Amino acid sequence: MIRPFFFLLLAAGTTLACSVPVFRYALEHWEADAYRVTAPAVAKLPENYVFTTGTEPKIELRQPKSARNDAVIWSAPFSDANVAVLVDSPARKEIAERLGSGESAVFVFLESGDATKDATALKTLEERLDYLGGVMNLPKLDDQDIKNGLVSIPGDGLRLAFSIVKVKRDDPAEAAFVAMLLASEEDLCGFNEPMAFPIFGQGRALYALVGKGIRAETIDEAAQFLIGSCSCQVKEQNPGIDIAMAVDWKQMVKDQATPGQKLPELKDVADLLPQTVQIGQATPPTPSHRYWPIAGLIIVLGFFGLKRFWTRPQ
Repeated sequence: MIRPFFFLLLAAGTTLACSVPVFRYALEHWEADAYRVTAPAVAKLPENYVFTTGTEPKIELRQPKSARNDAVIWSAPFSDANVAVLVDSPARKEIAERLGSGESAVFVFLESGDATKDATALKTLEERLDYLGGVMNLPKLDDQDIKNGLVSIPGDGLRLAFSIVKVKRDDPAEAAFVAMLLASEEDLCGFNEPMAFPIFGQGRALYALVGKGIRAETIDEAAQFLIGSCSCQVKEQNPGIDIAMAVDWKQMVKDQATPGQKLPELKDVADLLPQTVQIGQATPPTPSHRYWPIAGLIIVLGFFGLKRFWTRPQ
């Protein structure tokens, strides 16, 4: 937890607000990191994989370099069938389709195998997301942010929508996907509990809600972050880790974009990049009030400090 705090403290007081919701900014600008694959040989992989030739007759999957974890998170005998499991799966296809339709986020519900626990946690998640869909509001897009190319669609083109995709932990077709989810945080494999992963942007998992941590407060916290104004446009300074999905994200954004409007590269608007995460901002500050008050920093520090406590079984 030291590194996020360090960045937040360094950047406090110099932040400029961006009115684009986190989920939309992530879809348009946060390019997914590539997972590392070792195998004897393999056909061309999607862009979000980096391939290395191995001498053993097996497939080994590792997280992106940005995760700073060189451990193998999934391994299987080398075969066309297992390459297919690595590259894509029914759940990932469904998630991509929903994100492509404009949904704010898709919550992946990873079942524990305990029918009672799973039913209780799923009911809580379903009821709360349904409630939030009726009471939450998207931030109003600033005209200047649209002109600067921070978002390629007008405000009335944004959707506030959450949905759930259920995944069985022992489903062979989802083996690689489940491994990616469980590796998203270092201690998740030690919990035999139902889990919920908010997936947004280009397949980015925000964090895991685990067991009794799947409750109204934590679900609200995740939803508020995802639809709130993106006050930190630097991906690495935001919570979450990318999940490999066989999707042409650039084409997806292009298909959704306003006809005739070109989406600029992030480097072209680098002077607009703020440096901290702001959580729970319902509407963007006016131009004369774009600097963070100290209260905003306290909220952010509290979010990161308590997140692991709130999202773990008590």
